This record gives sequence, C-alpha cells and structure tokens, in this order.
Amino acid sequence: MLRFILFVLISMISSQTLCWDMYSLDKNLFVGNIIFPQNVKNVPQIFLYQRGLKLQAETDNASKKIQFTITEEKKYNKFHFLITQYVHPKIENNTVQCLQIGKKQDYKLYKLELVEIHDPQKSSTKKGSDFCHWEIKEKKIGPEKIIPDDTLIILFNPAYVEKVEGGNNFELRKICIKSDLLKLAGSEEKLHDEVNELLMASLDLNILHTKPTAEIKPDYKKKLVVAMSNPE
Repeated sequence: MLRFILFVLISMISSQTLCWDMYSLDKNLFVGNIIFPQNVKNVPQIFLYQRGLKLQAETDNASKKIQFTITEEKKYNKFHFLITQYVHPKIENNTVQCLQIGKKQDYKLYKLELVEIHDPQKSSTKKGSDFCHWEIKEKKIGPEKIIPDDTLIILFNPAYVEKVEGGNNFELRKICIKSDLLKLAGSEEKLHDEVNELLMASLDLNILHTKPTAEIKPDYKKKLVVAMSNPE
C-alpha cells in the first residue's frame, strides 16, 4: 500500500480575446486589381508594398489579372498609388528615414480619395456603395523624390500602364495594363525576364517590409495549482 498519494490538479485560468486585425470593425477592406491584356499567356508576378508590409497578391491567369487586398483605418479615406520599377530606402544612423526613387526615374503617382456623391433625387443623408467612389488625381513627387508614407507601391514598368479606372467604397480603382504590352516589352519572354530582374532587385526591400515577429510575453493570468495529500 502506498504510504502517500500525489494528486496533481492543474487548472488553467486565462482570458481569451478574439484578434480581429484585418477584419476589425474599425477598418475597411478594399480589393484591387491589375488587369493584363488577354494575349498574355502567363501573368507576371509583381511585388506590392504599403506601410512597411509586403502585400499578398493572387495571380489569376484565367482572368488575366493580379488581385490584392489592403486594409485601411476607417478614419483614412485617401492614399497614393505609385507605379515604378525601383525603390530604395534612405538610411541614417542605421534607421530607415523614408523610401525614395531615383532622380531621373520614371514613375506614375496617383492620389486616391474616397468621396461621397450626393444624388439630388435621393436623400442627402443616405449612404451606400452607390454614393461613394474613388476620386483620382495624377501627381508629381517632390524634388527630394521622397515617397509619401501612405503609398501603395507597385514595382512594375510605368510605361506599360494604360490607365486607372473604376472603383467604389469596396473596390479600389483598377490598374489597366496597355493592350500592346507584349509589343512594348518585345515578347512575353522578355516581359518575364524584365519582371524577374525587378524581383531580384527588390530583395532588400522585402527584408524591410517583413512583418516583425510578435513579442512573447508571460501570461500571468495562467496559474498552476499542485495539491498533495498524505492519507493516514
């Protein structure tokens, strides 16, 4: 007969909190599309960045497009699109101060602002997707070539972009690539070679836009309770 018996009782007391992050009620989720001409067999891979993060993009060869999503705080209703081939950081004292483009580098910069349209035939207080759209204006970057902090950066040859169109308060404006893309690039093979060169040149940019690993903190709400008994 055992002279004593050890009983271990473990109780975990913790509070669980749902993390909404992208789907927070304080944020808007927008869908964007880069539309390629139908004669492109394989849509090239393109890197996109915004606010220190590399965006996830999905390539759809059947529909000839690249689709991506961004989340914005509801208090923000404006940001920029930048289409250019290269971006480099300005570093001082081992700290990235900003992102820049070259002095003579080609680019296309657009300012997007979500504005509400008032229909005189309907109540001026009514809000909905039919009453909002993205107002767009093409802009120039200042002499220092500093990219605005809120910019969505698309690494691609700006000479291949035809226009930016469409969009409402759920969908961003579409970036339409020129129908004679393959003629401008020389061939589809040359197009992919050009894009692959941009991807290789952006490896350092990927490191700067890597999501930091979450800090591990002790959870003091969890307790371990051990009970011991020595019956007579």
